[in-house]
Amino acid sequence: MHLPLQGLEPLRQGSAFVEEIRTCTPAPHQLACWYLGQNSVVWKAQMSTVWIDPYLSTNPARRYPPLCAPSEVNAADVVLITHEHSDHLDPASCAGIATASPQAIFVAPPVCGPRLQSAGVPAERIRQPRTGEEISIGPWRITPVPAAHEEVDYDPENGHHFTGYLAAIGEGVLYHAGDTVACDELVATLLPLVQRLSLAMLPINGRDYFRRKRNVLGNFTFREAAELAMRLGPALTVPLHYDLFYRRNDEQPGNFVDYVYERAPYLPVAVMAPGQCLIVPLSRPACGPAVG
Repeated sequence: MHLPLQGLEPLRQGSAFVEEIRTCTPAPHQLACWYLGQNSVVWKAQMSTVWIDPYLSTNPARRYPPLCAPSEVNAADVVLITHEHSDHLDPASCAGIATASPQAIFVAPPVCGPRLQSAGVPAERIRQPRTGEEISIGPWRITPVPAAHEEVDYDPENGHHFTGYLAAIGEGVLYHAGDTVACDELVATLLPLVQRLSLAMLPINGRDYFRRKRNVLGNFTFREAAELAMRLGPALTVPLHYDLFYRRNDEQPGNFVDYVYERAPYLPVAVMAPGQCLIVPLSRPACGPAVG
C-alpha cells in the first residue's frame, strides 16, 4: 500500500488564488505576503495590494506553471517593477494586470517606461521615481534603492537601471532587493535601516563565469544574502529567485537557512512555497543584534 503524496500543487490556482488575495483582510498591523516564484511576490496591508515583478507568463523553461493568468489579476493597486529583464518586467503580465486592475499604478525605473507603454500600460498610470525619491500611493510610501545586477548600471538620463524597493506602511518597513549583488552604494543605503526592517526579501541564486558567458546575470550567493541579513537584522528574511529556472537560476534555499542558523540562530528566516501566504507583523519585535 502506498500513501498518496501530498503538497504537490498549491492549494489554490487561477481565479481562486486571486480571490484569496482580494478577500484577505490582514489585521491593521500585519502584512499578508504571497510567493509566486522567482522574484514575484504580493504584499497586502491596510486593504491595499502590491504586486512585485509579476511573472505570470507560460514558458517551457519554467519548473512549474504560473499560479494565475495576468487577466485574472483584478486585485492589484500597485505594481513594482525592479528592472527591464523579461522575468521581472514581463510585457504580457503587465498588459493583463493593467487591463484587469484599472486602478493599478505601475512603478518602475525610468528606463522601463517605454517598454511598459509598448505593453499597453497607459502613461498616466506609470510612476518613475529615481533612487532615493519617495513617492506615496495610497497607504504606501515607496522608495526605489540602487541594485547591482552584477554591476551598477547608471546613466544621467535614466538613473539606475536596476533597483530594489523600500516600502513603508504603518509601522512597517519592507525591503525587496530586486536582482542585485552587494555593492557599496547598496550597503550605504541600507545601513540606516539596521534593526528597522519588518521584512527583507533577497535573491540567492548566485552567479558564476559560465552563466555570465551565456548572458545570464547573477545575484547574491546564499552566503552574501545571509551576511547582509545578519547585518541588517530584519524581523524576517525570505530568500527569492532560486526556484523557477532549472540549471539557470537555481539554488538550494536550505543552504541559506543552514548558513544563517550556524552563524545567527536568533535571525528569523522563512522559505516560502509557491502560492503560500505568510502573515508578517509590521510592528517588529527585536530579533537580536546585527553583527558587525
